[in-house]
Amino acid sequence: MREVDYYTPADLKCGQTVPIWGRHCLIYDVDDFTREWYKRNQNYTQVPVPLKKQAPNVFYQAVPPYTGYGTEEDSMGSVLALQAKPPKFDMKKMFKQDMHILRFNARLVSTDPDDESRTFIISFYCGDDTIQIYEVCDKNSGRIGGRFMERKKQKNSVNNNYYTEKDFMIGRCVDLAGFKFMLTSCDEYTEKYMEDNSDVFPEASINAIIKKIAAPARNFPDL
Repeated sequence: MREVDYYTPADLKCGQTVPIWGRHCLIYDVDDFTREWYKRNQNYTQVPVPLKKQAPNVFYQAVPPYTGYGTEEDSMGSVLALQAKPPKFDMKKMFKQDMHILRFNARLVSTDPDDESRTFIISFYCGDDTIQIYEVCDKNSGRIGGRFMERKKQKNSVNNNYYTEKDFMIGRCVDLAGFKFMLTSCDEYTEKYMEDNSDVFPEASINAIIKKIAAPARNFPDL
């Protein structure tokens, strides 16, 4: 058997490497009691050795694609937690805006000549930002009118954000359910709602319309 050396306190200092059970171990720090003991009995101050921290292993797990069942918030609930929680809703907005429904007449933007005569009614529910589409068909048109798209939230294909009420103005195009619609007109209630909320719909502000009409007249002197 080989001779075994015994360590003394003088051999155990910060920064020293000592073999223990066939492995080399670095002493990089001591506790407060040991530090005071060395200072009092060995007249030596243990100085900690800074260690380089190893970069943590960061794993990126991509969010699985939306399956199409339910809403995207429901799908994300099962991704973020083992026990999925129902998505939270803005209850204050729902109680305040649930009675407001904006209805627009729209036509389908398509290169198919048969789609030019198709008309739709798009309803936007301000309480929860959901959208519903009905197709209006004349008799003997060969089409069955009725619900074209069920009531649900839709994302804007441009910015990938959910549509809000400010995105619906006459003359604009919106992408819904894979189709492009041109908003051609709206009912009287929607017009009144836009006028009363000119901060959300600046195009419907009476003052903004007057300024727009009066702008060309500024280039001509008064007679």
